[in-house]
Amino acid sequence: MKRALWLAGVLIFVPVLSWGQGNQQGSIDARCTQPSEQACVDWNNGLAIAVGSGAPATWAKTAAQKNISATRAARLDAARNLLELIKGVNLNTATDLQGAMVASDTVQTSIQGRLFGIRPVERPRYFSDGSVQVKLEARLREIIPEELYLDTQGPPRELGGPLGSPAGSALDTSQAYTGLIIDARGTGIQPALAPKVYDPQEREVYGSAYVSREFSVSQGMVGYVKSIEAAAATDRVQGNPAVIKAEQAVGANKADLVISQADADALRAIAQQQTFLREARVMIVLD
Repeated sequence: MKRALWLAGVLIFVPVLSWGQGNQQGSIDARCTQPSEQACVDWNNGLAIAVGSGAPATWAKTAAQKNISATRAARLDAARNLLELIKGVNLNTATDLQGAMVASDTVQTSIQGRLFGIRPVERPRYFSDGSVQVKLEARLREIIPEELYLDTQGPPRELGGPLGSPAGSALDTSQAYTGLIIDARGTGIQPALAPKVYDPQEREVYGSAYVSREFSVSQGMVGYVKSIEAAAATDRVQGNPAVIKAEQAVGANKADLVISQADADALRAIAQQQTFLREARVMIVLD
């Protein structure tokens, strides 16, 4: 009952504007990393997107009443779908948001309060039977408090390591790179807000503790796409990105990656001279 009242309150403040016809088959939005008909995440841009449908209320008599009641019901359905989607978002490889909400009433209240900032997008779609469909979207970083997934409180740690190009790595430590692309296809990697990258000795190579909080909050720790070409074209790493292959995905949620020792050593050496890791200029390629 409380959730229904809260969602109704949210929706009073959420005007909606129709979305284009260029969506991938079976998906509500072409930006979605994984196709879905009701709610999905654009992991490259950190957006949660949901649609909802509603029919006119039985009490509605006039065309205006039917339209208003159907739109209100559609907004409620979209908000419910958005909330359910966000619950399933991985914070890291050990925890999803639902677990965090169950563990803390404060977290749940904070998430619900932030959902008052849901973004309206485009116009409703109207159907001949009087039903309405609407689409909402919200930035994950505007909904989910960063303290839930970032483990850095001060300046980023230094990623120390030996200088020079280690044998066995395709990376050239003398080159100027604009970002990092990790090809994780075939590992079963699952997106998360704060993934980590390790070497085979389980030493961290990349994570929120090594990233400037300014960048990790403003643009997220990583972006996720489906091809190396798409990754290289993003603003996050565009130019001359370094490209490496992940060896495996690890953790309960399969959100963290292990890379080769040679690539890890090369990244540690590069990090002493270049800033792209500290600026979260990292893309991960999914299956």
